Amino acid sequence: MKYSITLDIGATKMLGGVVTKSNKVIKTLKKPTQAKSGKAKIIKNIINLIADLQAEQAGKLVSIGIGIAGQVNYEKGIVISTGNFGKDFKNVKLTEILRKEFKIPVQVDNDVKCFTKAEAKFGAGKGLKNIVGLTFGTGIGGGIFIDNKIWRGKDNTSSEFGHMKISGQWIGKAPICGCNSKYCWESVASGKAWQKIYKKTNRKKANDIIVHNIATGLLNLSLIFNPDVFILGGGLMEHKDIMPLIKKEFNSRVPWSHLKNVKILNAKLGDNAILIGAVL
Repeated sequence: MKYSITLDIGATKMLGGVVTKSNKVIKTLKKPTQAKSGKAKIIKNIINLIADLQAEQAGKLVSIGIGIAGQVNYEKGIVISTGNFGKDFKNVKLTEILRKEFKIPVQVDNDVKCFTKAEAKFGAGKGLKNIVGLTFGTGIGGGIFIDNKIWRGKDNTSSEFGHMKISGQWIGKAPICGCNSKYCWESVASGKAWQKIYKKTNRKKANDIIVHNIATGLLNLSLIFNPDVFILGGGLMEHKDIMPLIKKEFNSRVPWSHLKNVKILNAKLGDNAILIGAVL
């Protein structure tokens, strides 16, 4: 059997998967990224995870796909920067490194572009043309799928929605984002932001503040893109009480009634979304 190995590399964990030619994930393996440990260690962890998956799988490995949290030069396979990794993990020629190691084709892309593509093809956005994908975890990642393809921008660094500025609600001084700026959307609306507020107050207060801030960002994006659907994933969306509150808050604040037609949906593919998107 021919198969691919794909990786979802985040700031906390790496999830590796074995994916068949029919885009089905048949095995997964999770390991810590050790994102603050330095470039050499992170690369070693990536290589080891791929090697472990390959060792356990019968058949022929034909390609490797990587979805990583950060800015990626898609054409050259270079990880330009990653806001929540160690400072030396910049301009990493990850495609070249892995091609030399495994002697097969390798493709590297931003993780949420992979997520959005998979959800558009096989998940919550199937059959729709204009899709905005968002993940709410350590930060906020984004992807745009228009007319059957990912919109990449000039340098494949489009959709960095987590770093757009909003005057969100907060308790105390405005937090500083991983990019060292204040008032970034992800610093006041991510899963990490929810955790910070929850520790200071309680679950209801954390929900109220984060829901307000998430809806503010979605309102901005709805005015810019007018999508068919927002597909929301990531750890924060695993809180079942969050999504109904987001929809209610969004619809109560839209400036024009037709914007209430945009769907706001949970992702369908779960942890496999980025793995499937990376092989696509």
